[in-house]
Formats: sequence, C-alpha cells, structure tokens
Amino acid sequence: MPEFPTYRGELPACLNPFNPRHYLLLTYWVFFRPTALKCYLYQAAPELYQAGAGLGIFRTVRVRAYRNLYFMMPMTAFFLGFLLTAPFPLINIVVLDIPIDVFKWAEGVAGSVAVGVAVGVAVGVAFGVDRGVAFGVAFGVAFGVAFGVAGGVGGGVAVGVAFGVAFGVAVGVAVGVAIGVGALRAIFYPVQWVLSLLSLSGKVKHPLLWDEFIVFPLSDIRHSLTQTLQRDEQQGLRELAEIMSNPFQRWLMQKILYNHLHQQEQPLHFTYKRILNNADLNTYVFAPVHPEHWERVPNHCQLFLGELAGKWVKIFYSDGNASEKLVWWLTKSFREHRTTPLTEFAGLLYFLYEPAQEPEYFVNILNQEEAKDDYTNIKHYPNGEEISQSFAAFTTFLNYKNLADLTGARQFTAALPDINTAIRPMVLIALTRLGEIGAEVATYQDASSRVNKLAALGRAAESLEELKAYINTEVNEPERYIFQAIIEQWQPLITEGSGELGRFTITEPIVNPFVAGNPVTGSLFVGRDDVLRRLEELWTVPKPPSVILFGHRRMGKTSILQNLGTRFGNQSQIIDFNMQRVGFVKDTSKLLYNLALTCYDSLAPEQQSALGEPTAFSEDDPYNAFDRFLKKLDKHRQNQRLLVTVDEFEVIEKGINAGSLDPNLLDFWRATIQTYPWFIMAFAGLHNLEEMRHDYWHPLFGSVTAIPVSFLTTGAARQLMIQPAPDFPLDYDPDAIDEIINLTRGQPYLVQLICYSLVSRFNRQTFEEGVERERRFTLHDVRAVIESKEFFRDGNAYFAGVWVQAESADNAQQTIMKTLADATDGLTIAELAVQTQLSDNILDHALTVLARHDVVVKQPDKVVYTVELMRRWVREKVPAEMV
Repeated sequence: MPEFPTYRGELPACLNPFNPRHYLLLTYWVFFRPTALKCYLYQAAPELYQAGAGLGIFRTVRVRAYRNLYFMMPMTAFFLGFLLTAPFPLINIVVLDIPIDVFKWAEGVAGSVAVGVAVGVAVGVAFGVDRGVAFGVAFGVAFGVAFGVAGGVGGGVAVGVAFGVAFGVAVGVAVGVAIGVGALRAIFYPVQWVLSLLSLSGKVKHPLLWDEFIVFPLSDIRHSLTQTLQRDEQQGLRELAEIMSNPFQRWLMQKILYNHLHQQEQPLHFTYKRILNNADLNTYVFAPVHPEHWERVPNHCQLFLGELAGKWVKIFYSDGNASEKLVWWLTKSFREHRTTPLTEFAGLLYFLYEPAQEPEYFVNILNQEEAKDDYTNIKHYPNGEEISQSFAAFTTFLNYKNLADLTGARQFTAALPDINTAIRPMVLIALTRLGEIGAEVATYQDASSRVNKLAALGRAAESLEELKAYINTEVNEPERYIFQAIIEQWQPLITEGSGELGRFTITEPIVNPFVAGNPVTGSLFVGRDDVLRRLEELWTVPKPPSVILFGHRRMGKTSILQNLGTRFGNQSQIIDFNMQRVGFVKDTSKLLYNLALTCYDSLAPEQQSALGEPTAFSEDDPYNAFDRFLKKLDKHRQNQRLLVTVDEFEVIEKGINAGSLDPNLLDFWRATIQTYPWFIMAFAGLHNLEEMRHDYWHPLFGSVTAIPVSFLTTGAARQLMIQPAPDFPLDYDPDAIDEIINLTRGQPYLVQLICYSLVSRFNRQTFEEGVERERRFTLHDVRAVIESKEFFRDGNAYFAGVWVQAESADNAQQTIMKTLADATDGLTIAELAVQTQLSDNILDHALTVLARHDVVVKQPDKVVYTVELMRRWVREKVPAEMV
C-alpha cells in the first residue's frame, strides 16, 4: 500500500492562534496547497484521520492541533473572503470609475463568510461521519470562503466558481479546486508567469512547485526540471511527481519523463531502480480522504508507468472520475504519443500493478500475444534478456493447472541469468526458489514411499510459505503481485496432493516387505553404519587390510557383504565368492580357478577382451597359475580394487579337514593380500580366527582384521520396522515397537520374523476374515503373533542353529542355556553353579563363549539371556533329555 504524502516544506506540529504567521500559513494551505492541510491533520493524529467513521469533529477536540485549527478557521475564512473579492471593487473604482461603498462590500463579505463558515462546519461534521475528519475540516473552511466570495461579489459567475472551490477543497479533487480557484486567481496569473520566467535563473522557485491549483500554462518548466533531473535525478523525480499530481500539468510532466527515459543508456535499469524501486514515488497521487481511497488510489510509480504508456490512470474510484478523464482528454493532444518497446513494456507493468487480484487476472494479461511482445521486444536493451526470461517464467508458472506441471519449474529456472549482474536479483532468487519447489514436487512423483511423498510435499508447502514472506519484504511491485498470484495458484495443488496421500486406503493385501532368513538389500538393510564406517576407516589407507566379519547365525553378515557395492562400488569391484556355492569343488586348483573366473566375470567387456579368459589351473601348481592371473589383471584393472567377499568361510575348514583343500591355501592368501594391496578379502562366518582349532589358520592372524557383527541399535531396529519398504502403509503404536525391541534385543532376523508375521496377520484378518481394523499394529498384535503356534515353528532354523552352535564336548553351554531358560529374571553365577553342577572353570569358560556369541549377558550380579525369545524357545521347545 502506498505511503501518505510527505509535505516538503514548513509544517508545524500544531498551529498557534497567537502566531500571525500561522494564519498566513493556513491561508496558503487552503488557497494554494490543500494537501498541506491534510498532511497537518494526518501528522497530528493518523488514527483519527484514517478512521473515517463517527462524529469526527467531536472525537478530535481533545487533540490540540485540531482545536487550534477549529479556532483559526473563521479568521482564515474572513481573510480569504476579503482577499479573493478585493480585485472586484478595485476594478470598479480604478478601471471603470464606478463608485462603490466599501463598507457595504465589507459587510457583505463578512456576513456571507460568517454564514458560510457556520453552514460549512455543520455540513463538514455531517460529512465527517462518513468520510472522516479531514473532509469535514476542509469542507468547513472552503464552504465559508465560498459563501464569502459569493456574498462579496454579488452572485453570477462568482457563485458557481465559489461552489467549485468548496467542492474541490473538501473532497480533495484537484480538478474542482483548480477550476474554481484558478478562475478566481486569474488576476494573479501574470505574476505567476513572471515568476516562472525568473525560475529559469534558479533563484526563484517555479510556481508549479508551490501551487497545486495552476490550470493555465506557464513559462515552460521543462528546462529547469530537465536540468534538475540531470544534476540530481532523485530530486528531479520528486518534483516531477509533485507537479504530476495536478491533472492540468500532467501532460507536460509526461513529455519530460518520456524524453528522460529514452535518453538513458540503461533505460530498464532506470525503470526499475528509479521508478519502481523508488521509495519517494511510493506515495499516493493525492492525499486520501474517503476510506476506500486508502486501498484504491494509485501511487506515483503507477502514475508514471501509465503516463509513459499513454494510458489514462484512474485516480478516483468514486467521485471525480468523469472530471479527471475529461481533463486527460483535453490535454491528450499535448502528450508524447510515439510508442517504443520501453513504453509498451511500461504499459504491461502498469496493468500488472494491481494488488490483491485473482491469479486469473494476471493469467489473462500475460497470456495475450501483445503482452508477450511487450516483454520480448525489450531483449536488446541492457538486462532485457533477464526481464524477458523472468516474465516468460511468470507466464508459464501461472498456467500450471495441476501438480505434475510444477515439476517443469526447476528446468525453466535453471537458465535464468546470473543474479550478480541482475537489476532485480530478488526476483531471480524468488524464481529460483519456485524452481526448487518444483524439484520437491518431482521428488514426490519419483518417490515410491508414501512417507517420502508426504515429506516432499511437506517441504514444498513449507518453502511456499517461506517464499511468501520473502517476496512481501524483498520483492517490489508489480512482480510482488505476480508472485503472490503464483503462490495462490500453486498452494491448492500441493495441498490437494497431500490430502490425497492422507486419504490413502488399502484395497488389496499388502505385499509383505519383510524378509525372514534370506539376506536383505535396499531399504531393508539398515543399522550397520558402525560396521560400514569401520570398513571405510580400514579401506581408505594405501594398503588396506583384509577383514573377517563374525557373529552368530542370522545376524546380517551376508547382508553386509551383499550391500558393500552401495558403499564402495565407485572405487572397488565387488567379487562375490560365496563358499556355499563353490563348496563342491574337489581340490585347491579348482577353488582358485573358480575364484579367477569370478574375478574375470566381474570385469567390463573391454577389460575381459584385453585380459583373456583364464584357462583351467593345473593341479600341480595352482598357486603360480593364480598369481600369474593376478599379475595380468593388475595391468587392466584401471586402478580399481578387487574386494573379494568370502561368505561361510567355515566351509574352507571343512574342506581342509576332509582333505580336498590344501592347508597351505590360507598361507597363500596371506601372501597374496600382502603382495597385491588392491586385492582385498572380506571373510564372514560364525567364529573369529581365534576360535579356529587348527594351526593352518594362524597365517591369517597378522593380515586380517576381525570385526564383530552384533545386534541392531534401537534406532536401526525402529527404522527397519516402520519403513521396511518405500511405500509401507502401516504404522505402529509406540509400545508395540518397544515390545519388539525388548523381545529381540535388535536381533535382525527376529525383528524381520515378528514384522513379517504381523503383516501376514493383518492381511489375513482384513481380506480373509473381513475384520475391520486400523492400519497400525498394537501391543496386542505383537503378543498375539509371539504366542501363535506358527512363530517358533517358522523361526526354528534360527533358534536351533544357536542351540547347535552351543554344542560342546562337556555339554556345558547347552546345560547353562536350559537352566537359565526357566529363570525369567536370570540367575547369579552361584545359582548357576548349584543348579548346573558344573565346576567353576568349566562354568566360567562356557559363560565366556556364550557371551562372546551374544547368547547370554554377564551382568554384575547375574546372568540373563541376551534375547528373550531365545529363552522362551529353549524353555518351551528343548526337552530335558536333549541336555
């Protein structure tokens, strides 16, 4: 909204009835510059001035500035009445030699002024109820002056002129004032014309700068105003704006502004920096009085744009439109009519300079071919390409009608000019942000997860709100209004998209995303950042060591190996050498040959062609054959590392024990990983090397780093449960999540098994049994799954595997497990010793092994099962005779 006009001159905070100079000042305001009277009243009490309702004159008597003005009005009206009618008796006496009774003339003026002031104040108060205090005060003074003039002159033309003065001052319509007062002051026109000539010297101020009511043309101000524009452009534009407020002088100001614009080396820079971004021009063209004027009266920026484009600028939205347009037509022929790309673009800006319009308003304007020509034809001016591209973006963005359209915004804004050289950098920043919002919508479209979709739309909606605040403070009109329309257009699309996701319903059985038993990849592989970070630390050194991942069954070792490609794929070639698949080989030569083939198959076609497929290795010397293969491979690997994953490495021990594999194989591998730093081996199995019984594992001790793989953290287990797949539609109660974690301790296989059972149960209840239920799992659901007869049956492979792993010659580990299974809260070591009848050494050793394999936890005062579900399985499924 524009600012209230600032009076550039002497404007006391409060008129003083005992100061004669203030009577002259008030006379000057009423007779030459009524805007000053409005500025005085606004300055004294802005809230009262703008209120526009209630008996304003009674509400303002408490304000000293108003009280003094009311007191001084009659004296000022008498003075103006005598002043304005003085020329008539002088002409009769001096020029026409007609005697006149001066006392009767004075009596007529005084009586008429008294009546006029009384009537004017009364009418002013009445009008003030509707139009505010300023209207009533101005009307009171003006009406008194008008009747004084009418009474003094005696009727006829003067009466009509006087009513023009009263109407003009009161309403603030410059046309009525100019006609009335201009006619009355015709006798002073020669004086003002002389003053206008003297102003060329710069020592006298041109009358147009201090008299708002000049109707007739004066000596051309073009020269002095043009010089001011060249010397101090800001000051020149302020003077241009003040004079342009007078509709009779607007045509001359239009010519000056037109010529100054087209003389600029950077006219678009002038348009934006000196007109649109000029705070001094963001003032009302005339001081508003009626309440609707505060919203509808344009500022000087809009007036400049309209005049440059040759448009009639509507100043009033109620009274005065007809007279304003009449003056515009009367002076139209004096204006500059030549159209240029600059004036056509100014016309486009003028039409877009409309606040609080519906998006369709801007769409209708920018979609017109004429508008496209307006912002396209300025490309050859400096920064014209910037403006043209931004307006093309406005047009495109305003035409987006559905959510999918918004995805094109990022590509559209990617080609915008450099912000550092722009004349409207804030506009380009705002457009870039719209592009980023479009990118979020593209993320929403590409995402398969309902959660990720909602998150993307949430970010887009939040960015729109932030952009709204940004443009309100950083972007100037008219682009601000265009951005507001774009945001208003986009917000419902994003809100509707979010609403559709929120209304998602399940209409068919859910594809179970949980995997119980097999290795997992993708979104199901969570919570192993500690292991992967350790591997990154080890494998980012010049000579990275080989590693062994160890832990008990179904802890996720194979899953880690199978997901190494997502973490190290760019710098390493992952070689999957699973011993379960090659365990059938008959000897060491075939094992190494299979390893060489697996390495060869992982290479790119051009590498394979240069290397050549390896031939079968000789049984007599497989080590040299494999070494020669690695030497040739070293020449063609293109700086890539080979990361050989060896899962289920216990099979090697079985092969050595069976006599099919050479015990020297492990020593050869140690030498290989030391000779070729780019050849890295990652073993995975149930034991670490220290638990291997045979000496042939010892060569690997110095070259392989052991990394334990244990339970998931609470956060990782929670993530696995709530988002196992990108579009998982079911939720959990918090206590249901806590129960799963308490039962499993984060053991990944068991977490997967419980969640798999929960989804299966949901599908069965919903689509087979017809049960209406919420899309969330409760504590009751978790307990129902655990207590079902299928659960321990389905998980028997895991539980039995842990039980079998605990076998030992003395059977101590299984004895401890069976004894602890009956103690819900665990047992102390002393209690275990008593109940198991094991010696202290055997008991301590067995507990150490069980703790290392994450079966039990040795607390300060007792021993408990690590996994509660393992305890329940042993208690319920293992008969006493198995111990």
